[in-house]
Amino acid sequence: MLQTSILRFGLMLAAALVLLTGAATFALYQLREPEHSTSEELGKPVMAAQIEFLADAMQRSAASIAAHPQTLACFTALAAEVCQTQAANLHALNPNATVLFVTDGQRQLLPGFLPGETRRLLATAGKGAMATATFNLSLSHEVRDANDKRLGFVIVEQSVPQLQALFDTLPLPDAAAYAELQQNQGGGATAVLMRRGNQAIKLNARPTLIALAGTPWLIAVWRPQTPIVENVMPYVLGWLVASLAVAVLVVATTLAIRNRVVDNLRILVKFTNDLRQQRLRGDYQASLGEFQMPLETMLKLGRVMLGRQKEVSSQARLDHLSQVNNRRSFDEKQKELFATLKDGWTHSLLILDIDNFKQVNDTFGHEAGDQLIIKFGNALKSCLRNSDFIARLGGDEFCVIFPYTPLDRARELAERLRANMPESVELIPGVTQKLSWSGGLSEYSRDDGGENEALARADAALLEAKRGGRNATRVRASA
Repeated sequence: MLQTSILRFGLMLAAALVLLTGAATFALYQLREPEHSTSEELGKPVMAAQIEFLADAMQRSAASIAAHPQTLACFTALAAEVCQTQAANLHALNPNATVLFVTDGQRQLLPGFLPGETRRLLATAGKGAMATATFNLSLSHEVRDANDKRLGFVIVEQSVPQLQALFDTLPLPDAAAYAELQQNQGGGATAVLMRRGNQAIKLNARPTLIALAGTPWLIAVWRPQTPIVENVMPYVLGWLVASLAVAVLVVATTLAIRNRVVDNLRILVKFTNDLRQQRLRGDYQASLGEFQMPLETMLKLGRVMLGRQKEVSSQARLDHLSQVNNRRSFDEKQKELFATLKDGWTHSLLILDIDNFKQVNDTFGHEAGDQLIIKFGNALKSCLRNSDFIARLGGDEFCVIFPYTPLDRARELAERLRANMPESVELIPGVTQKLSWSGGLSEYSRDDGGENEALARADAALLEAKRGGRNATRVRASA
């Protein structure tokens, strides 16, 4: 199974977020407005609005002339007097404009109109807006009868002498910019009518094109291109700053979480170690909620388990009949105290044997013998100090260890024990037994080769007490 650490996961998350930030920055870069590519960046210049207004007025004028009843009468009758009357009226209304009526099909000029550059104007009939190098703007409009049949065209031409002055008012983006007034020649070709600014930048920049609606003219504006490094650098710097902030935030958060998790795991280790040593503290406080509830559950189970362990351990160390320590506990205690002799401590031990125990068993049965062991164990516990260690070695043989007690003091304690013991105990209903015991007393010595040598001396002293008539204590000191 693939394993990873919290820190490694945090670094992976930081790397993913940095890449995501880079993708977002690239998307913003791609969505930015292309530089110098549309007319919206410069806005619609005043001159463009004025020229478009003029073209629109001429177009509306041509439409109005084409729909006039006298114009329809001229195209229908083709009579010179009708056409001349309409021509005179139009000239009176706008003497600066040239108006021509041209038939459909043959493109013939109707009588009564000023000849002017008739061939050029005839050629423009039906082509919308046209212009000349003298800045004349000509527009044509269809003439249709009541049945929507096209009869011909109305051509209106008017001079735009203010075009140069209007172009000179065109605002340029900066001092190094360049502008042209261009005219569409058809077939994709254009002619330059006017120029302003530094023409050299045309080689390294793309123009912004501003079409003049209703005319064949357009405005082209160039300005110096910003180097690609300068274009990209703000986005790169933004991405680096954002990536650094994201990385610092993610790593700091990851380290904080990692430290909190490690602290909580240490608490779990402490709890496990305490449980192994069969001791639990009052509280194990976790700093993360995800750890607190499991820890509380483990603590409850640990207390139950520890209670059972102590109960089992206690039962394993006690003699089941007399409820004092058993031989195994005695051996452990003896080894523990023997190890302290090198530090100058002194310990004594007393072996006790119940007098006439075999006779009680043979006479009244094992139940009475068991009761005698029980009552004798209870008497020892009630007459000795809490610090004295009492154990049953087997049968009717008991042993008392007097920790940190020299032999003389132990002799006094043994005499006091004999004096305080009850004279008799009831074994079974109707059976009372006199309580007496024989004892052998000795002490542990640093010269002993092992802890059992003191026990052997006490056992020999006990044998002397039994041979001497019982109900007595004999002492055998170390050599």
